[in-house]
Amino acid sequence: MEIEPILSQILGEVLAPIVTSAVTDAIAKLPTKPSGDYIKVPEACRMLQCSEPTFYDHVHKGHIKLVKNGHSSLVDRQKLLSDMEDGKLRLRKDKHRR
Repeated sequence: MEIEPILSQILGEVLAPIVTSAVTDAIAKLPTKPSGDYIKVPEACRMLQCSEPTFYDHVHKGHIKLVKNGHSSLVDRQKLLSDMEDGKLRLRKDKHRR
Protein backbone atom coordinates (compact mmCIF):
# COMPACT_ATOMS: atom_id res chain seq x y z
CA MET A 1 0.00 0.00 0.00
CA GLU A 2 1.44 3.32 -1.09
CA ILE A 3 1.24 6.14 1.41
CA GLU A 4 1.63 9.04 -1.04
CA PRO A 5 -1.88 8.89 -2.60
CA ILE A 6 -3.48 8.60 0.83
CA LEU A 7 -1.47 11.56 2.20
CA SER A 8 -2.23 13.60 -0.90
CA GLN A 9 -5.96 12.97 -0.53
CA ILE A 10 -5.96 13.76 3.21
CA LEU A 11 -3.89 16.93 2.78
CA GLY A 12 -6.09 17.99 -0.13
CA GLU A 13 -9.21 17.62 2.00
CA VAL A 14 -7.63 19.59 4.85
CA LEU A 15 -5.91 22.30 2.82
CA ALA A 16 -8.60 22.97 0.19
CA PRO A 17 -11.03 24.75 2.56
CA ILE A 18 -8.20 26.73 4.18
CA VAL A 19 -6.83 27.92 0.83
CA THR A 20 -10.32 28.68 -0.50
CA SER A 21 -11.12 30.74 2.58
CA ALA A 22 -7.82 32.66 2.37
CA VAL A 23 -8.31 33.47 -1.31
CA THR A 24 -11.92 34.57 -0.74
CA ASP A 25 -10.82 36.87 2.12
CA ALA A 26 -8.01 38.35 0.01
CA ILE A 27 -10.38 39.08 -2.88
CA ALA A 28 -12.86 40.75 -0.53
CA LYS A 29 -10.11 43.09 0.72
CA LEU A 30 -9.12 44.27 -2.76
CA PRO A 31 -9.87 47.96 -3.32
CA THR A 32 -12.92 48.69 -5.40
CA LYS A 33 -13.74 51.78 -7.37
CA PRO A 34 -15.87 54.07 -5.24
CA SER A 35 -19.45 54.43 -6.37
CA GLY A 36 -20.68 57.91 -7.09
CA ASP A 37 -19.33 60.88 -8.99
CA TYR A 38 -15.65 61.19 -8.10
CA ILE A 39 -13.05 63.42 -9.71
CA LYS A 40 -9.26 63.48 -9.63
CA VAL A 41 -7.28 66.10 -7.73
CA PRO A 42 -6.35 68.30 -10.74
CA GLU A 43 -10.02 68.68 -11.68
CA ALA A 44 -10.91 69.52 -8.07
CA CYS A 45 -8.18 72.17 -8.08
CA ARG A 46 -9.67 73.72 -11.23
CA MET A 47 -13.10 73.78 -9.59
CA LEU A 48 -11.69 75.44 -6.48
CA GLN A 49 -9.39 77.66 -8.54
CA CYS A 50 -6.46 76.78 -6.33
CA SER A 51 -3.06 75.14 -6.64
CA GLU A 52 -2.44 71.53 -5.63
CA PRO A 53 -0.44 72.60 -2.53
CA THR A 54 -3.42 74.72 -1.41
CA PHE A 55 -5.76 71.82 -2.13
CA TYR A 56 -3.65 69.41 -0.08
CA ASP A 57 -3.53 71.98 2.71
CA HIS A 58 -7.34 71.72 2.83
CA VAL A 59 -7.04 67.91 2.87
CA HIS A 60 -4.48 68.04 5.70
CA LYS A 61 -6.76 70.33 7.74
CA GLY A 62 -9.68 67.93 7.22
CA HIS A 63 -11.75 70.27 5.05
CA ILE A 64 -11.65 67.89 2.08
CA LYS A 65 -11.79 64.09 2.25
CA LEU A 66 -9.87 62.03 -0.29
CA VAL A 67 -10.80 58.51 -1.35
CA LYS A 68 -8.01 56.24 -2.57
CA ASN A 69 -8.58 54.12 -5.66
CA GLY A 70 -5.38 52.22 -6.26
CA HIS A 71 -2.75 54.92 -6.76
CA SER A 72 -5.31 57.64 -7.49
CA SER A 73 -6.74 60.10 -5.00
CA LEU A 74 -10.35 61.01 -5.72
CA VAL A 75 -12.76 63.62 -4.40
CA ASP A 76 -16.55 63.38 -4.24
CA ARG A 77 -17.71 66.02 -6.74
CA GLN A 78 -21.14 66.57 -5.14
CA LYS A 79 -19.65 66.99 -1.65
CA LEU A 80 -17.08 69.45 -3.00
CA LEU A 81 -19.77 71.49 -4.79
CA SER A 82 -21.98 71.44 -1.71
CA ASP A 83 -19.12 72.58 0.56
CA MET A 84 -18.26 75.37 -1.89
CA GLU A 85 -21.87 76.59 -2.01
CA ASP A 86 -22.24 76.42 1.78
CA GLY A 87 -19.06 78.45 2.26
CA LYS A 88 -17.33 75.60 4.12
CA LEU A 89 -14.33 75.75 1.79
CA ARG A 90 -12.47 79.02 1.88
CA LEU A 91 -9.37 79.42 -0.22
CA ARG A 92 -6.29 81.18 1.08
CA LYS A 93 -6.74 84.00 -1.40
CA ASP A 94 -10.19 84.66 0.14
CA LYS A 95 -8.51 85.73 3.40
CA HIS A 96 -7.13 88.84 1.70
CA ARG A 97 -10.31 89.88 -0.08
CA ARG A 98 -12.30 92.79 1.28
